Amino acid sequence: MDAGENYLISKAKLSQSTDPFAAKAWILTAKTLYPNNFGVQFEAYLIEKSANNYEEAAKCLSYIVMTFQNQPPELWTEVTQLTSALRILEGGTTPEQEFYVKMFQHISYEVQHKILLLTVNHSDNNLDHCKLMLLLLKRFPQTIQTHSPRLLDTIMLGITNNHSQFREILIVEALPLINANPPELPSSLVNRIMAICFEYYISQMFKDTPDATSINDYWTKIFEAMELCGRILKWEPFLPYNRNVSKDIYWQRLILIVSSTPPRPSENKQILFCATILFVMALQEYMKSVKTKVDDFELEYALVEGFKVDNDSKRRKADALHEPPKITVVYPCNKETPICFVTASQCWQLMHSNEVLQVDFGQLLMNLPMQVKSWLNRFLVDLAVYLGRGDEALNILKDTKLSNLEKNLRNLSLTVSQPTFNIQAFDFLMKILGDMPKYSGQWVKNLSVNCPGRHLVVLPMSRRAIIQYCTKILVTAMKQKVMTDPTCTDSLLGNLLVLLQLDWPEEQQLAEYIFNIIQTKGHFIYLQFTNYIICVDMIEEFMSMWYSHGGEVHLEFSPTQASLPSKRIGTRGADKGVKDDFKQIIKQQILKCNDDIESLIQHFITQEHMRLVQNIFEK
Repeated sequence: MDAGENYLISKAKLSQSTDPFAAKAWILTAKTLYPNNFGVQFEAYLIEKSANNYEEAAKCLSYIVMTFQNQPPELWTEVTQLTSALRILEGGTTPEQEFYVKMFQHISYEVQHKILLLTVNHSDNNLDHCKLMLLLLKRFPQTIQTHSPRLLDTIMLGITNNHSQFREILIVEALPLINANPPELPSSLVNRIMAICFEYYISQMFKDTPDATSINDYWTKIFEAMELCGRILKWEPFLPYNRNVSKDIYWQRLILIVSSTPPRPSENKQILFCATILFVMALQEYMKSVKTKVDDFELEYALVEGFKVDNDSKRRKADALHEPPKITVVYPCNKETPICFVTASQCWQLMHSNEVLQVDFGQLLMNLPMQVKSWLNRFLVDLAVYLGRGDEALNILKDTKLSNLEKNLRNLSLTVSQPTFNIQAFDFLMKILGDMPKYSGQWVKNLSVNCPGRHLVVLPMSRRAIIQYCTKILVTAMKQKVMTDPTCTDSLLGNLLVLLQLDWPEEQQLAEYIFNIIQTKGHFIYLQFTNYIICVDMIEEFMSMWYSHGGEVHLEFSPTQASLPSKRIGTRGADKGVKDDFKQIIKQQILKCNDDIESLIQHFITQEHMRLVQNIFEK
């Protein structure tokens, strides 16, 4: 700056505090005489700034930015302070920062854009670069198509270097900006963005203890991110998130997309993301359904083999190859639970239909929180059961963190699908009865169904349900023996009648079959009668058998009866002692009819387990 320039600037500075109009004249003179001198122009800007003259300072700064291509450090310092002030939320600025904000409003759009773009290009820090680029795009949304690819590349670089701030910038700021007018982007970048969004929202979902509303919000955002990526890559439209829509509807839409994707579906990342998102969503709801709080008790459920009304094992085996298993639930389990599980199973099988999908699917799951990974262990056990892969289920159970009760119950369940009952199943059964939960719960009404194919039950791990399930297994094994052996022992018949009391009157038909066998044989000796038979209908049936047939059927229910002469009942009162003893037994059993059947059956199986083993396995 020469002597003339110095003189004019000095006069302007001296006049600034005493005579602002004179200062203005001196500044105007300097700017006019030396228009291409950065020092003069910048000093003029500083004088206007010190006078809080927003409009004139904006003119000075605009002239400097548009005129001088090689901006000295003083200008960059000023521009940096300006852009920093623009990024501060309203109400949090200092007086100096407030000046910058107001001055910027007097700068034309063209100059504003150039200031921000020059600042972006001048930044030597990726994080600052992203923040400045976001500021540019927010101020000039019309430039999103031009500048957002560069912004996204920089963000991806930061995420690759494991900087969490870049992930937040992508999710919270960058994607909402480009949502209205998404730019053209390479598919690899879009796929990476989708994966990051999915991982981010799932992780947020498990950070705290979210309520149903926040979980729905996160799933809504995941589906919105998928919709955005789909628009960029021209994917087939999927469905928006709606918690009230059945998961089966989403699966049907996914299958439609798979069928319309030529020629290699494994290369279409839409299938990968749609199936993975649907899998985790269905899995989350399934896991939530199989662990609920009832009466201040954490009630869990286990997927176990149910029972067929049709006991034809050959037909059962053939059906299993062609029909998917029917799954029923027990109150208070959600009725949508089977749909959620089946949807998750279908997605899992789709993702394992070829190597490309399997590898990509595994990579996505690997980056999810540990909670999801722990769900997978439980799910894989249920999946093996669902697919009828008993050996695989047994192997997975060994390495799965489940309670001993649940492991034994699941091991017992796997024996149900076998053609015959085995002695190891009885060992599991005894362990279960020795490790029962305190919560009693409801009776199960649908352990048996009359339908083709296999039957599975989402069984509550409550005391009643487990006792009922164990009893049903024994009844099924003993029923098979009764149906195939017309000379079966009284012990087998009597023990089976005891067990049938638990599900009375559902088991009435089988009981009637047993009573017909007893009448045909003409005798029935069961000395455990007084300890375990308390069903009024059964007691009345024995009374009818005793009196209506004039003593044609010989019944012994106690050691006392056995010590009396074994003679038929005459019409003239012969064998009065036998009749009186029988009446006394019947009377005392009727008095027990309101005893707790649940406890009685558990006690019976525990105390009589050796006889039950003999009933089932003896030739």
